[in-house]
Amino acid sequence: MQVWRKLKDRLRTAWQKRTSRRVLMAIVIGLSLLAGMGLGIYRAWPQEQPAAAVNPVTREELDELVEEKVQSVIASLYPWVLEDPTQVVMVEPPANPRPEPVEPRPEPEPEVEPAVSFERLIWPVQGEIATPFGWYRHPVYGDWRFNAGLEFRVTGDAVRTVLPGKVAAVNSNGVEMELIIDHGGGWASIYRSITGIKVSPGEQVKQNQNIASPDSTGRIFFGLTYNGQPVNPQAFLH
Repeated sequence: MQVWRKLKDRLRTAWQKRTSRRVLMAIVIGLSLLAGMGLGIYRAWPQEQPAAAVNPVTREELDELVEEKVQSVIASLYPWVLEDPTQVVMVEPPANPRPEPVEPRPEPEPEVEPAVSFERLIWPVQGEIATPFGWYRHPVYGDWRFNAGLEFRVTGDAVRTVLPGKVAAVNSNGVEMELIIDHGGGWASIYRSITGIKVSPGEQVKQNQNIASPDSTGRIFFGLTYNGQPVNPQAFLH
């Protein structure tokens, strides 16, 4: 209280003085200006807005809202879609061409062997037929024997293939050599009493190919079989 009284007495004394009165008025005006500026800045300062309340939306309400928006877009941009009734189309997946593990692997189709043509069946040797196909009386022993092919009296020095094919076997009984050529389709040709064989089993040969030479007897045997049964070659040789 005493301090406040002393301050009031000093202010009163200063106010009574003319010079002090001007200074005091300047101080009061300055304080008023500062207070006004501070109030203006406070009012212009952006105030923090309270957070807006969020209303929770359920899944059903969201689905309805999306459906309404989709219908609105379709109606405004694609009205022709809503004119015709909607048809439900079932799309089936494409069939799998690959076999399933439980299915057997498809077997390749068997290759069809070309039929053997006997239109240009050549003679196996140069010479003449000494013993024909079929039953004959042996000139030395005088008994009847069956000749399963043709026996040639050879005048040349080469034995040739009558048809193209593959060498099936080369056999020997200790007395003579035998060569068998498979022509496919069940047909095969047989050559005996030969020497100097020039081919081996499994080898492919052409028609009229030199495959051997006649042995020292000057005669060779030529046979023709179909599915293992002898056939008269003279019916096909030209």
